[in-house]
Amino acid sequence: MKSALSNVNGWLGGIVGLLKTVIVFFVFAGILWPTGLPNAIGGVMNLIGTFIGGGLAGLLALVVFVSFMD
Repeated sequence: MKSALSNVNGWLGGIVGLLKTVIVFFVFAGILWPTGLPNAIGGVMNLIGTFIGGGLAGLLALVVFVSFMD
């Protein structure tokens, strides 16, 4: 069981790392070419706004979500 959880944790860590790289790429691409690319900055702001709009529970969920990113 411990091995399976370690394996899942490794896969999720890789996926999160890939997503971070893609988000950073789109943020920089959006700065260099402001038209024609997905609005990554607006998407991140909308995601955070959704969490904040939930009040204290949303803020706590955002803190938990960010703690998984580390």
